Amino acid sequence: MAKAVELVASALCLLALSGLVHGNDKNKDSRFTIEGKVFCDPCRVQFITKLSQFLEGAEVVLECRNVETGNVTYSVNGKSGKDGNYTLKAEGDHGDEVCEVAVVSSPQPDTCGEAMDEIAPVTLTDIESNSDIRYANYIGFMKKDPDAECTQVLEELGIYPDDPDEDYAEDDVSAPEEPAAPAN
Repeated sequence: MAKAVELVASALCLLALSGLVHGNDKNKDSRFTIEGKVFCDPCRVQFITKLSQFLEGAEVVLECRNVETGNVTYSVNGKSGKDGNYTLKAEGDHGDEVCEVAVVSSPQPDTCGEAMDEIAPVTLTDIESNSDIRYANYIGFMKKDPDAECTQVLEELGIYPDDPDEDYAEDDVSAPEEPAAPAN
């Protein structure tokens, strides 16, 4: 009986160790597909509106950086295709790094060439998901001056850019009202 228990315990240890080794091999051989879109923002609001257009031929880059030093540890470049879609292929597990996709250059530098502040973070580790596909937020470029139609589009969205009393950088925090005096 003791030999049987010892045999089962040894088998379980071997299985656990092979799982660890296999897991490490999987992370070393990880391959990811990063998908996203690049757009032109004609209203300079840094989000998609009905006036936005997707850009074909925009250059993008995926960079992973060491968290402590900030040094680039991995980099992949690509270009957006039809409808602004891009696909980047990345290799290796980068779970201990910060990975982000950003725009590099616009196919329309004279009309829509100013890069937005927005970057698209992506997680490149097998621990987070069973899929090898990672979807990045939209990134893009802005026009130098907003299109004339932007005011109407933003008003339709409930955004009033010409309101001098409105401060878009801060939330409107009002002082709480005084509670009503208790009735006698």
